[in-house]
Amino acid sequence: MAMLASTVFSLGKEHLFLSVFAVSLYFVVPTARSECQGPQGAAGPAGPPGPQGNGTNATWYDISPRRNWKQCTYSHLNNGNDYDTVATCQFYKESASTTLFVLWGGGARICCCTGCCARWYFAFDGTECSDPDKIEGVIHMTNFGGADLHRHRTFQGYCNGLSAGWIDVQFKVGDCSGYGQSDRYTGWNSISRIIIEEVPASPYG
Repeated sequence: MAMLASTVFSLGKEHLFLSVFAVSLYFVVPTARSECQGPQGAAGPAGPPGPQGNGTNATWYDISPRRNWKQCTYSHLNNGNDYDTVATCQFYKESASTTLFVLWGGGARICCCTGCCARWYFAFDGTECSDPDKIEGVIHMTNFGGADLHRHRTFQGYCNGLSAGWIDVQFKVGDCSGYGQSDRYTGWNSISRIIIEEVPASPYG
């Protein structure tokens, strides 16, 4: 019995020693670790490129910063057509779900008439835009039959519902509704341009 009591007492002292040692480590080790910490190392090398995204033609503008646009310029176009095509710019539309923005910038005038009107407009492969509507502008002259005023004009707009693929974007001239022929001139003595850009469809419909 005495030997058993001695053994228990001995084990008790050993357990007490281990408990005190563990408590000491809890307080001492973090302090030692913080005092021995070295300076922060340099940044590691860049990782490998990520995998290819899973975008589709319908969402190309969400995954690519690239913009699909084109500008056609015409030096001294000097086009005297009273009807039909003034200039054409070919464009490749990447998605059927997107919208085309088009702009004409250049000189245009009507002349030698009183109470006359001419209309400049965009067509796509020969057909005017219908969604949401035509892209056009008019020039009207009332009482200046002898005036020959070549002035810069800008006509622009958005067209929805155009198929993907190559499109002939045409800038044309013709009669205003309710008016007949007059003397028209486009792009006199200056640079004219057609600008086209494929953009995401409007979230407003």
